[in-house]
Amino acid sequence: MAIAKPDDSRDSVPSDAPALPGRVLLVDDQQELRRLLERALVRVGHEVVTASNGREAIELASRSRFDLVISDVRMPDLGGVELLERLHAEDADLPVLLVSGSPDLDTAMSAVKFGAYEYLVKPVGLDKLRESAARAIEQRRRTDRAKQVLDQYRSGERLRAARVCGAEDRESWTGELLGGRYRIGRLLGAGGMGAVYEATREDLGQMRVAVKVLHASLANDETLLARFRREAETVGSINHPNIVRILDFQAQPDEPAFLVMELLDGVSLRHELARQGRFSGARTVFIAAQMLSALAAVHRAQVIHRDIKPENIVLTSMSGLGDIVKVLDFGVAKVLNASAGDTLTQAGTVLGTPTYMAPEHARGAPIDIRSDLYSVAAIMYEALAGHAPFAGDNYNALLFAIQQGTPTPLAELRPDVDLELIGVVMRAMATEASARFQTAEEMAEALAPWASLEASQSTPPESSAAVYAPTIVKSSVE
Repeated sequence: MAIAKPDDSRDSVPSDAPALPGRVLLVDDQQELRRLLERALVRVGHEVVTASNGREAIELASRSRFDLVISDVRMPDLGGVELLERLHAEDADLPVLLVSGSPDLDTAMSAVKFGAYEYLVKPVGLDKLRESAARAIEQRRRTDRAKQVLDQYRSGERLRAARVCGAEDRESWTGELLGGRYRIGRLLGAGGMGAVYEATREDLGQMRVAVKVLHASLANDETLLARFRREAETVGSINHPNIVRILDFQAQPDEPAFLVMELLDGVSLRHELARQGRFSGARTVFIAAQMLSALAAVHRAQVIHRDIKPENIVLTSMSGLGDIVKVLDFGVAKVLNASAGDTLTQAGTVLGTPTYMAPEHARGAPIDIRSDLYSVAAIMYEALAGHAPFAGDNYNALLFAIQQGTPTPLAELRPDVDLELIGVVMRAMATEASARFQTAEEMAEALAPWASLEASQSTPPESSAAVYAPTIVKSSVE
């Protein structure tokens, strides 16, 4: 074992040192590589403890607390994936970054299964290593802060302070225990229907989840409560890697109704569009193809999402592969085979966000799965053009523009994009539903020539806390 601490001299730490230097456990059986990575991390302010094998690393982790573990995957006595599994059995929130010189899909999927923070491939650029370490340590610190807040609420310290200051918010559930098992943490996002919090499941190894709580002011609205329950039932019945998983739903007399989802670490597509402006054709297709794969599963379950928009698409990462799509918020979804008595929306009512609505949806006419495909195409248009296909000075003006207007031709805005790809997008945005692709599978097949794994962002963008902002927009056509 070796411990390397940053030099206190002014010249030893460069100006690009991380804002939050951390304590790192570095595990590799190759001494030369171990020393190289150690120097790279110490140079930017981290304290580094090294181990030459997995068993030594487990012993060190049992005696001391670390902010991050970086481990080689292939080691003779105990491999990186098994080390990851054992470390997380003791500390589920410890970020573990795995590095492999000969990556394979089975190992990568095992890394995902056991919660690896990232899966890097040798040779690893030192800048890339430092960036990944900084993100992982920041995540560790955020988790620690959330736990500290929960401990203060459990002790009553925060609640007493809030009452003294008159700042206690009856809509805030932070610190409360819901359903007898979910300890509510920090607020992640809020919308018209509910608020989403980070939480831990106290009866299951402190598993971290997201809890969507129905606003107290809506608790007596039977229609909205039924829609909330419908969301849980709808998403819970669909098992797809590109759809957020629903883990639980409860509506008890003495508590707010809430549903429990997997906790995602990523950013919304809205955030990424605002950050980058315009996407390449290949990246646009990579993201859209996953949205269509998710919608194919949704449509097979006889459900229309009705609110496909960038805010409801989260980009996560898996084994170092970025732009992995998760579709959220089925709060206004429509079940196609529902009986008249089970319908939650009156005829002529517009539900959803107007910017990405199909024309028939905007005018309150009956819709089907092709409306969701239009929304995907509208998002693709925005990703390529840098702005939405239609705009209006107000809500009704926007609805009118969608029904009557024609967007600026993409070929004029992006002459660098393949004309055939533009043709696919514009066909999916046809005013008449009969002129569009008829299924998500058909549209995905049309996009296949431009689909490429290399189009994804290998380095995921900095995570945003607002990826779970649930929304519901309701309006009657006037």
